Formats: sequence, structure tokens, C-alpha cells
Amino acid sequence: MNILIKLKEKIVYIVQFVIQYFNNTLLKFSFRKKLIIISGLIIIVLILFVGAKKIFFKPKVKEKEETLTKVKVTRISKGDFSQKYAVMGTIKGAVENDLRFEVEGVILKYNYKEGARIDKGKVIAYLDTKDAMAKVSYSKSRFESEKAAYFSGQQRLKVYEELFKLKAISESKLIETKYEVEALRQRMETALAELELAQSNLSKTNLYSPSNGILAEIVVQPGEFVTPQDVVAKFVSIGDAKFEVEIPEKDVGQIKIGMKTKVFCDAYPDKEFTGVVSEIAPTVKEKTRTVVVKISLPNEEGLLRSGMFARGDILLSETSNTIAVLSDSIVSLGEGTKLLPLLKPIPEKQNQGIVELRHIKTGDTIGKLTIVTDGVEEGELYISETTGELSDGLLVEYIIEQEQSPNPTLNQ
Repeated sequence: MNILIKLKEKIVYIVQFVIQYFNNTLLKFSFRKKLIIISGLIIIVLILFVGAKKIFFKPKVKEKEETLTKVKVTRISKGDFSQKYAVMGTIKGAVENDLRFEVEGVILKYNYKEGARIDKGKVIAYLDTKDAMAKVSYSKSRFESEKAAYFSGQQRLKVYEELFKLKAISESKLIETKYEVEALRQRMETALAELELAQSNLSKTNLYSPSNGILAEIVVQPGEFVTPQDVVAKFVSIGDAKFEVEIPEKDVGQIKIGMKTKVFCDAYPDKEFTGVVSEIAPTVKEKTRTVVVKISLPNEEGLLRSGMFARGDILLSETSNTIAVLSDSIVSLGEGTKLLPLLKPIPEKQNQGIVELRHIKTGDTIGKLTIVTDGVEEGELYISETTGELSDGLLVEYIIEQEQSPNPTLNQ
């Protein structure tokens, strides 16, 4: 700016000098010619001033800044990856039994308390056996008597048969004896049936566990009289329960027999039940266009009961200690050629690196991830998102992104 002021002062001095120098000469001319000459000098001065300004004060041209492509990168690491299918449904098959004695009598005692686990065939409770044992004793005595009478009749019949051969007795007497022996046999068999019934009734004074299970509730207390129509206790059978779910028709092709399933019930929020797909219905429900799938769940503790609502995850696929990357990051060139853009950080330049397009081999796809079987190492960085096109050797600016989720879930 100081140079411009000095230049202006010099130009003014020159103009004044020229005017004084040509003052005598200008006096010789008319006013009009004087005006033309002075105007011309002023124009020349202005031209010189503008020209000097352009020469000495050229504006600085702003250098064009280089813009780098920005990318997000993820660190490659090995992990366990699985793909799940979320389902909801109802628990079926945990049976609650109403226990009854088959004969009437007075309950003498329970061998177990409510909530106790009982093996199949164990005696849960029993009736007073006085009357039943008395009937057994009487029936047994009667049977022994009838048995002895029948044996005696058989011996007599043998003697009569020998006498008939010797013509010592008539045929009618022999036939009469046979009828008598047959009657004794029938009476003996009747007595045996009564004895067996009495013994059976004696055994029915015991209330047996129908299966492995839990004594859920005692309804009738010891000392009370019961009949075969009275429910004396509630018993929950223990065995495999069924978790029934409905899968949309379009998704049922992903479900296979034997797939592992994790199930969670609202009744036990902190407990996980593990089962397998055991049945897939061969038909589709017309109204809902769904297929019923049954999952078998071990229920040894008897916790799962019919009607319980539950949620589950069917494990479609899983792999362990494997490298997986986002499928969208892989570049397919056809004929099985696949590239993964990796990033090589430049140590001396913060958050800057060089792109390397690496040939890789891939495996199964799990949700949004693809398994990489060869071509990369654990700890390397790959580009998961970019703001522009990538090429081998390209300088980019990067930020590290969080790791991808290892367990994608497919929701209905």
C-alpha cells in the first residue's frame, strides 16, 4: 500500500512539472485547445496509474486444496458367528394329572410332600389296608378249601373210573361223579378269581406315580375317606415338552429338523431352555399361510407347563473362531474373483492410509456378514464404508468403526 501512495505522489509531481513546463506554450493556444490537452494528460496519467497497480499488485491466486476420500474402516478379528430366526409360540405337552385311588378307603399317609420329585412307579400315598387285607385272607382261605375239595373229587373220580372198568359201578354213577368234580373245579376257579380280586384291591390301596414327575398339590388330607371318583392330588408329569410356533410360508424353507433352538419363558426370565426342531407340519394353514413347527424341550424339572407363552431363536447356522466381514464391502468381479478393500495406515500422517484391493476367498453368508476363508489376517483394517470410489493405491482419510454384530437375527 505504501508503494502505491509513493507512486501516486510521483505521478502528481510529473503532472505538475509538465503543466509548468508547458505553461508558456499552453498560453499560445485557445481555451478549447488547452482543455483538450489537459484532459489528454489526465487520461494518460490514469492509464499509467491503473497499469502500475496491475503490475505491482497482482492478487494472490488461492492454491487449490486437495480433498481426500473419507472412509470408515473395521478391524478384522476372529469370532463366533451365528444366524438366528426369532419365533414366538406356546408350550405344549407338560401334562398335569389328577390322581385318584381305584378303590375306596381312608387315606393313611403320603410318602412325599408337595413339590417333591417322584420317579415313575413309586408309591405316593396309601389307604388303610385293614379291610383289604381281611378280604385277601378270607379269599385265600376259601380258595384253599375249594382247591382241597377239587383235589379230593379228582381222586374219587379216578377210583370210580377203575370200578367202572371192573363193572363194579354203573355208568350213571361215573357220570354223576364227573359232574360233581366239574362243579368243584368251577367253585375253585371262582374262589381263585375272588382271591386275585382281593389281592388286586389290596395293591390298589397304594397310589403310584404314573411317570417321572412332581407332586404339585395334595387335595385330600390323611384321615379322610375317599372313593374312586375323588381327586386326591395333582401330579405334573416330567418329560419332553413341545414348543409350538408358526413360521410364515415364505420362511419355512430355512427351517430344518434338528436345528438347535434357545427358548425363553416369561415365567422364568433368567433361565434359558435348549431344544431342537423335531417336527415340521407337512401342510400350510390356509387362513394364516403359516406352517406349524414343533421344538422338543427337555423338561426334567417340570418347569415348562402347557399354555405357557415363550420366545425363541432357531439357530440357522453357526461358525466359531472365524473371520467375517460385511458382505457389502466385498467387490465381485465375476468368475469367482472377489476383492476386499483393505487400508494400510500411514504412520507419519494421522488418520490417513493407502487402499489395497486384496484378493480373498469366501465361505457362507450369515446375515449381513460373509465368512472369509483366505486372503486376510486378524488385526488388519478393511473399508466398510466410503464416500467415493476406491482404487488400489488411493490415499484416503479414515476413521475406525465399531465391530460388526456377530449374531444377526432374522425377525418374522
